[in-house]
Amino acid sequence: MKEILKETESLCPVCLSRIPARIITENNKVYLEKSCPQHGDYKVIIWRNDAEHYLKWAEFGGDRIPKGPKKRLTEHNRGCPYDCGICPDHVQDTSSAAIMTTNRCNLHCPICFTYGDEGPVYEPSLDSIKRMYQVVLDTCGTYPMELCGGEPTVRDDLPQVIAIGKEMGFNHIQINTNGIRLAEDKEYLSRLKEAGATTIYLQFDGVTDEVYRYTRGANLFDLKVQAIKNCAEVKIGVTLVPTVIPNVNFEQIGDIIRFAKRWVPTVKGVFFQPISYFGRYPGTPDDRDRLTIPDILRALEEQTQGELKESNFVPPVCEHPHCSFSGFFILMDDGRLLSTTHLQPRQITEDGAEHSRRFAKRYWRFVEEDDVQLYPTSQYEPTPFYSFFQHLQRKYLYISGMAFQDVWNIDLERLKRCCIHIVTSTGKMVPLCAKYLTSVDGQQLYPGIA
Repeated sequence: MKEILKETESLCPVCLSRIPARIITENNKVYLEKSCPQHGDYKVIIWRNDAEHYLKWAEFGGDRIPKGPKKRLTEHNRGCPYDCGICPDHVQDTSSAAIMTTNRCNLHCPICFTYGDEGPVYEPSLDSIKRMYQVVLDTCGTYPMELCGGEPTVRDDLPQVIAIGKEMGFNHIQINTNGIRLAEDKEYLSRLKEAGATTIYLQFDGVTDEVYRYTRGANLFDLKVQAIKNCAEVKIGVTLVPTVIPNVNFEQIGDIIRFAKRWVPTVKGVFFQPISYFGRYPGTPDDRDRLTIPDILRALEEQTQGELKESNFVPPVCEHPHCSFSGFFILMDDGRLLSTTHLQPRQITEDGAEHSRRFAKRYWRFVEEDDVQLYPTSQYEPTPFYSFFQHLQRKYLYISGMAFQDVWNIDLERLKRCCIHIVTSTGKMVPLCAKYLTSVDGQQLYPGIA
């Protein structure tokens, strides 16, 4: 029996028109359904669990009244999602901002969503990049920055790009990379760190070459391991980022967690991304082609034989509750993960976006033993509590994930809460799910990589 949980708005997958939509529950699952007067009806699964779980997840999410962006860069004209940049409709501040440094890449991934390697080369000059940093500085402040592509490490001057940001006051600069150059050129990796890079956001889809041949078109596992080894030697933190696909690497979720544990404290976390379907995908994906947040949570429990539990993970405090999940774990001496998070009503005492920014700046970077904040002070003899306190500051793993939206499942209520923004070459800041969203035939709302 079908029950309507709420009314919202979405887009037509064909013409990208804004249309009414409903969140419904049916057969113990939750769907988004919508109808375009011109192009017909659509129904897509968004939560592979019952309505009670869906509603509880929303209830337990934090930051119910976001403070909103500090500055608006565009006016209200056609409304969400056509005025992005950030417009008056947007209700959440930025947690991190991304600069597209190039559309060149050293891979041709079958599942790439940016179209980065197509068309003329896009590679902004250092002066242009400085202006994009300035947009973030003027709009937000020294928020966490991501340097993306394409593949940013194909730029020989990437250390200079980083140094510009550091000189302007940005103290968290993340490199989103496939890791190939980091594996092959440790001296280059050292220069990235010396310039001010604080963390490596490493594409990491699984623990076998079979997975990489499907997702990236090449055998890459050994290169991924070498990149992490080099990061360990250079002492820069790594977040593993698997794009998770049914019948490709979904069954390796537990293996990825076990791999990550072996590389703590270099590996700080794992950030799962259930695959979303953009313009490259031929046709309309079936519900069997989709993974929802409950699917990932269930797999984390089952594939770790209960070491991790679904109840260890919580909804976000920044973006919309149904966009992501996270859990924080201490790696104990026996090799098991001890959860510090539990699904329950959240008591957030600070702005959700600020909470996310503080977390990234504190926990995504590599912490050397000499950098551990000592307690008690060094004039005292070490105690068991002192040793455990040192352990807590280095031997942890955050496990999280985000369900990015595509044109079939986009919910404009969720989009208005997006806190990851792409800095465009025209000086706008566009929510990620709007920037790369495409219609069935590949039409973009916001053309180009930046």
